[in-house]
Amino acid sequence: MQFRELTDRYQLEKILRSTRFGTVLKATDTKSGRSVAVKQVTVTNPARLVAGAPEFEKLAAALAGLGHPAFPAVLDSGFTTDGAAFLGLELLDGRTLDAFTDMPPAQLLAWIGQALDGLEALASRGLAHLNVSPDNLFVAATPTGEQVKLLGLGTAVFRPRGAEAAAAGGDNARFRAPEVAAGGEADSRADLYSLALTTCTALGATVGFGDAPVVQLPLAVSFELENDEALRQALERSLRQGPEQRPSIREVREALRLAIGAPAPAPAAPTTNVTRFPVPPPAAPVSAAPEPPPPPFLTSGTMEPLPPPVAMPAIVPAAPPTIVPFGPAIAAQAPSALPPVVIPDAWAPSGAAQPAPGPALSAAAPQFTEPDPLPPAAAAPEGDVLSSVDDEVLNALLNVPAPPPRPAGPAAAPQTGAKVMPFQKKAPAPAPARSAAPASTPFLRKPAVLAALAGVVVLGLLAGFWLYRRHQQQAAAPVEAAPVVPLRQPFSKPPTDRLEEAKIYLAQGDDLRARRVLRAIPWGEQGLLSPEGCRTLGAIQENLARAAFERMPTDLASGLKSGDLEVLESAVEAGAGQEAGLAPEVRVDYERAKSAVAAYAQVRTASAQGNPVQTLEHFAALAALLPKPTDPDDLRGHAAKSIEGEAEKLVHDGKYADAVARLEPVQRTWPDRPGLKERLASYEKFKQDEAHQEEILAELPNIERHKKPWDGLQMMNGVEPTPHLAAQFAAARARLEDLLARLDNDPPKLVLRDGYVLDYARGTVANLSFRVTDDYQVKDVKLLARPEGGKYREIPLDTSQIRAGYYTAAIPPSFHQNGTVEFYVVATDLSGHETYLGTRDQPQKIKRQQGFERIIR
Repeated sequence: MQFRELTDRYQLEKILRSTRFGTVLKATDTKSGRSVAVKQVTVTNPARLVAGAPEFEKLAAALAGLGHPAFPAVLDSGFTTDGAAFLGLELLDGRTLDAFTDMPPAQLLAWIGQALDGLEALASRGLAHLNVSPDNLFVAATPTGEQVKLLGLGTAVFRPRGAEAAAAGGDNARFRAPEVAAGGEADSRADLYSLALTTCTALGATVGFGDAPVVQLPLAVSFELENDEALRQALERSLRQGPEQRPSIREVREALRLAIGAPAPAPAAPTTNVTRFPVPPPAAPVSAAPEPPPPPFLTSGTMEPLPPPVAMPAIVPAAPPTIVPFGPAIAAQAPSALPPVVIPDAWAPSGAAQPAPGPALSAAAPQFTEPDPLPPAAAAPEGDVLSSVDDEVLNALLNVPAPPPRPAGPAAAPQTGAKVMPFQKKAPAPAPARSAAPASTPFLRKPAVLAALAGVVVLGLLAGFWLYRRHQQQAAAPVEAAPVVPLRQPFSKPPTDRLEEAKIYLAQGDDLRARRVLRAIPWGEQGLLSPEGCRTLGAIQENLARAAFERMPTDLASGLKSGDLEVLESAVEAGAGQEAGLAPEVRVDYERAKSAVAAYAQVRTASAQGNPVQTLEHFAALAALLPKPTDPDDLRGHAAKSIEGEAEKLVHDGKYADAVARLEPVQRTWPDRPGLKERLASYEKFKQDEAHQEEILAELPNIERHKKPWDGLQMMNGVEPTPHLAAQFAAARARLEDLLARLDNDPPKLVLRDGYVLDYARGTVANLSFRVTDDYQVKDVKLLARPEGGKYREIPLDTSQIRAGYYTAAIPPSFHQNGTVEFYVVATDLSGHETYLGTRDQPQKIKRQQGFERIIR
């Protein structure tokens, strides 16, 4: 184990990516003069560096000798004088997998297959990646096409083990297998778990975790795959909690092949690890321009290339053990020497001679394509019936005369072991001698037959167009997905603005907010910073780390007292690897804080796996360690909302008892959650009111039949429908109101009753009577009166004759005081129509009779 200075060999230029676990820098190798990438793995604990050094050296040596296309070339490795490990890698040009959002599923699965090849090659050396995630799958541009490169190498070697692993966290923690997150022993089966979750993220699938994981692919993705069920089952098996329950790499590769619809691979030859394609002798010279390398999943039995987006060149490993790549490996041959290719006949008779395997082809060889259709003379003796029928139909429709008989000649020998191209017209046999009798009209040229054939063609076109439109509508239909860990959202601020914001907080002494702002800059965006910005970022991180270590005893005491997990996380991170030098009382606080941070890491893991119940239970365990702990990421709130959302769905289905039972984890782990008691009480009330409301709904049809909508509306007044009956109540109310509007279309009619005049004798009661009628039913009649110039008051009405429509009022002398009385009457029906006799501003008047008028009367 030797330590070196990076600057002795490399001229460091800029930071490409920086995390708490390491930094990737662009540099120039002064020995070779080429641009390279130097990955520096941060190791905070010297003892961990010493313990992991042999494994790191083994990994670096294996990668350097592997030469697999799924890994960047390892050019150098070692350890720096400041206690870090490093790898010198080839500089790649491309983008990470999470940057491709609109790629066809077949292309994404092809890239996943390339990554699977690399993981298998690594497993053959007894190693595992243990850091697979979307941002560690880098799609690089290579001379042979796009190739996935597995990044994040070496980081897992120095990752904390045991109890410290749960507290380590990290941006990619949610992609780690359970055994890796728990700090246990892990192998290539953990990589399968991470790769499966990465595949789900890339395809936009929703994942439900648990003992039996559930994967739901988007409908549009399922339509584009040949066998989505095989892919879904492989992903669900790969996401199981126990490593022994997960499939093998071979089974996952087979599921990917079935999903894309590629042919089954041929068995590998026992003496070589190169898959050879049988190439028969050429039937005729064919010139072909060089094309891209063959796409994935080509086999020796069938050469039907998939669309170009799924191209995956495969490379033969440099040394055993033999690795079967995700697609045929191809050896070198000059393009100019390539013979023309005919599709091998998979159905040739057992006695037919098979061609000898042709020379192996390199990954840079041109892609083979099917040759042009063979001429009739080279066709096999047995022609294609469908092609013959098609030609006869077309000739009949076009009224083309039959061709003259071809003179007999030597028959062409068929291609040995080759398959005749589809729809090749066989050579016609010599026509027999015809008699002088007139020939009858061929059957297919009769008008009735032609008309029937034309009708069948039109109907077939219409049916095909209808099916196509239906498929497009189904593919465009939105699919409601279960909640899943959200993908990274586009940044709202440029990284330079966030860097300036962090500098301001650091100057104000608010280290926590500065750290929070820096963590909001994703790795991919750090590469957008200028060299000066990268240096500023490193300086801020260094100052924050130094200040956190100096404040560690104070932060530990205050964080444990207040339950502030952000403060405790900062203190634990600052003290990592320095436990031996802490004072005894500080060490006690550090271990307690470390346990609390590890408990919150379990909360994060459960939340990332989409398990709200475990999230609440782990947070309850955290609360037992740390009184009133904070929740920086609001994971407990999100878990409770998820469970409450499931309970609401049960309520809308009328399953109130199940809804109350679904809330049991929230009630058990978070009994004082705001609004929980009110929610449970409302569910109990819904359960009690359900029977009465169902009785009302059962009575309403009878009320509608008897055309008494007002009675039904009165029954529904004051009723708060339960959620699953709310739609039925709303529909019933709409029907009753519509029926009432049709029955009560006109406003009431209001007139002064015959025989009543608007005057009275001095000192007597003034009597008024009105007749009110309506086309359905009168709801209310009001009489408002006042002495002239006074205030209006409602006068009671006598409704004893209401069935006849009469309303009578008596105005006593104490009210009219022998003066003029102003009044108006308003009548209202059940639909809200109003009719007035007089108005407030222009009232009717009752006057006292004068003396001469009284004598006359």
